[in-house]
Amino acid sequence: MRKKQEGEMGEYLRSEDFVNGKDGQIQLVVDGEIITLYGSQKFKASSTPETSERGQIGTRNKQSKIKGFKNKISITADYWFVQVMTDILKKYKKTGIFPKVDCQCVNNDKGTSLGIMSKVYYDLVPDGDITLQELDESKDEGLTTDATFTFRDWDELEAFKRPSNIGRE
Repeated sequence: MRKKQEGEMGEYLRSEDFVNGKDGQIQLVVDGEIITLYGSQKFKASSTPETSERGQIGTRNKQSKIKGFKNKISITADYWFVQVMTDILKKYKKTGIFPKVDCQCVNNDKGTSLGIMSKVYYDLVPDGDITLQELDESKDEGLTTDATFTFRDWDELEAFKRPSNIGRE
């Protein structure tokens, strides 16, 4: 790492590489059928490490070790997503077998130097309330619905490149 000179401000990411969260796409794959989630407003996939901690003789410090991950997805989508979820639940209700549900999400802001980020998330399972139907007179701009899922694993299909729009002062 290069040492800063006195008075030097450093490097920073220029606004050309600020990623626009509107540029991308979300798709569910339900038993092999691709369903693009048109009208989606939010998507977030996260992985939270689960740790174990223990102390030992010879030190007063505790040590931690990762023992696994809790993976979660949250989606806010247009109200028609209620029908997608209803169809998934009907399959389970009729057969007792939950369909295989995967999800692919792509960030693709062509205005940046970063390129595309694309990941696929495997074996989604609903984790929380699932809206079956809703009426709300106060929603003049249109109804949306939220859904949360856990997922088993993920793969990166495409990765962002390092930013090239770097400012220096």
